[in-house]
Amino acid sequence: MNFEQLAYVKKIYELESMIHAAEAIHISQSAMSQSLANLEQELGYTLFHRSRKGTLPTPEGKQLIPFIIDILDSRDKLSAEVEAMTSHLKGSLIIATIPTLFNKIIPKALSAFKKDYPHINVEIFESSREDIIRLVENNEVDIGLIGIRDNEQLSSTITLHSLNRTSDFKLIVPKKSKLVLKDVVSLEEIQQYPFVLYDRSFYQHNFKEFEEVYGPLKIVFRTNNPGVVLRTVAEGLGVSIVSSLMLEEDLLIESGMIEQIPIGNPFDYYIYFTALTKGVQNKYSVANTFITYIKQ
Repeated sequence: MNFEQLAYVKKIYELESMIHAAEAIHISQSAMSQSLANLEQELGYTLFHRSRKGTLPTPEGKQLIPFIIDILDSRDKLSAEVEAMTSHLKGSLIIATIPTLFNKIIPKALSAFKKDYPHINVEIFESSREDIIRLVENNEVDIGLIGIRDNEQLSSTITLHSLNRTSDFKLIVPKKSKLVLKDVVSLEEIQQYPFVLYDRSFYQHNFKEFEEVYGPLKIVFRTNNPGVVLRTVAEGLGVSIVSSLMLEEDLLIESGMIEQIPIGNPFDYYIYFTALTKGVQNKYSVANTFITYIKQ
């Protein structure tokens, strides 16, 4: 048993797919499958079974996987603590992040970090994905937080740190919309529906490519505030497309005011959330420590 095998288990559990887990960690599916088989043989239990819904934990897996996740979390905490003791963390951090991570991940990470390192000043602001990459490249921020596609290449001077979080995309519609009866919806099928645009460059790029071929969507509302997107859909004013991460623990989703449906091309892929740094020496330890908190 080793940390690599345990990390594979955690990723499969998160993505509910051996294929997507292998892609996220950048190894072959056969290598991951063999590693998992070796671990299961050592444990004496099968951790996952495959079904039409995906690769899901077995009853034994449901008992053992929480312990595996705890082990990985403890390893990360140990690494961060050792680094803090060695480097005597000090200084400040400037962080640029996309709105989705700012809303869903950053507050908890920052709260925990400030409790442990109250003397370190942290400044965080939202920006577009393209601007964040530029800010990191120009050493204007210490950490950039974005989403990237599988095998996407950035400047060789930028270091990528996986945040162990991924997201696909969902079409969101008001409750009882007839679209909910479909397993997957294409953009062509919603072209005549009132559309609420999450007005960020990433979405604009995908819609532009679609509209060049099929013609324009019926956009009735634009906003760069994710909360406004959800409330507008909940009020029945249109449909929209957002990342699944944006929908996690959202009250409008949990109350049934908004329903979500898998969306097809050009949104039928995963985004891998990533921290970017450029390795400024005097910020290296504190930046890496904060990234560890985000992962947790």
